[in-house]
Amino acid sequence: MKLFVHVLLLLSGSILFSCTDPAIIAESKIDTPDNYWAQKASMDFPFEITDTQSTYKVFYQIRYDNDYPYYNLWVNRILLDEKGNTISKKLQGMDLFHAASGEPYGAGFGNYFDYKILSDSTHRFLKAGKYTLRIEQNMRTDTLKGISSVGIEIMQNLKQ
Repeated sequence: MKLFVHVLLLLSGSILFSCTDPAIIAESKIDTPDNYWAQKASMDFPFEITDTQSTYKVFYQIRYDNDYPYYNLWVNRILLDEKGNTISKKLQGMDLFHAASGEPYGAGFGNYFDYKILSDSTHRFLKAGKYTLRIEQNMRTDTLKGISSVGIEIMQNLKQ
């Protein structure tokens, strides 16, 4: 009986943790060396699009800490086709800390905070195929301290 309960718990846990959101078509993070993100260190996130009729949400996932010296972060978002040609380039700013109170945005654990920020809610890809989303930091400081990882999440808008 005890073995049956353990097997049932293990099976239930496996089912719960194997469920993923079917709308997420790409999710990836890249850690920065020693919590520093240099301007010359672009982050490339490859993914594939099969449905050109849908629109997609694009999110940034930033992990940062209290050593980050600014309240905001500016990035260049560059979309590349499978041959490496630039399809679009967009400069975007995002607030990581509340400008007046200094409180961090996102969920925190200890000194680190994870923040998922919407970049685009209705992006459409004209062709099926492989793409790369390149993220570059575009702050006035060459090397930013306090950024420990940068990521993306691309989610298909299922209800249209």
